[in-house]
Amino acid sequence: MKLVSFDRLSVLNLHYYQFSLEYFLDCMVELGIKNVELLGGHQGLWLDPKEHQDPEPVRRMLQERGLKCPVFTPQNCRFGYQFGVKEPKLREKTFGFYANGIRLAAALGATYMEANSGWGYWDEPVEDGIKRTIEMHQRLAEVAAENHITIVAESLRPQESRIGCRLEQMKQIFDGVNHPNFKVMIDLTAMSVAGESIQDWFDVFGKENIAHAHFQDCNPYGHYIWGEGTRNLQKDLEVMIRNGYEGYYTQELTDPAYYFDPFRYDKRNVQNLRMYMQ
Repeated sequence: MKLVSFDRLSVLNLHYYQFSLEYFLDCMVELGIKNVELLGGHQGLWLDPKEHQDPEPVRRMLQERGLKCPVFTPQNCRFGYQFGVKEPKLREKTFGFYANGIRLAAALGATYMEANSGWGYWDEPVEDGIKRTIEMHQRLAEVAAENHITIVAESLRPQESRIGCRLEQMKQIFDGVNHPNFKVMIDLTAMSVAGESIQDWFDVFGKENIAHAHFQDCNPYGHYIWGEGTRNLQKDLEVMIRNGYEGYYTQELTDPAYYFDPFRYDKRNVQNLRMYMQ
């Protein structure tokens, strides 16, 4: 049963972090993948608060292989730069890092920059961290608008964040930012850990505000290839379709077992996905 066009599949190169960017892109071509979500702030795609690398070599690599990068993801799950940070100097560095992420995304031809709630500090009131996250995303949304980019923010797991690990918190952040260049995205793992459903997210945000998805298997933790977790791929796709979802289905794979031979696992994953994608 074919439910979704295979051209809406995307792969994040996080599990290729020990390999060159060229190797990752060549693997995607061999699999017939047309879209990649590129991770910035590491080898192959460097940026920092002051500058970002020349995008032209990366653009050429994509064009030569017939690939597109609709979503760009600056590294946002390490302490260095997080959206709810408190210290004034670090807040400005964080703003500079993500502002350059937006500019690099635009230079690569992306439509979206992936983000999250941040995590604030665990020894302060939750509302303080949420307030700072809203303020940071408001500033970044202005930069995004100038560069024709939309920020798409995902929730995190409770071990990662106290300010964005539940649907109602993401709604509070979304309402607080209140900017047309700031949307949300579904991450099946964080959603599953919170005990939420895909339908819950569409009921709260509507299809017009859910612009992207990290669409991998889980149990409920983990970011697995399809078939190694407990989610039902067919049913999940059917719910997305029923709600009118129009974005990409990015595979965010982070199990350490994948890092030694990511292409082997991608082949298995694509084989499972092709049962419902054509």
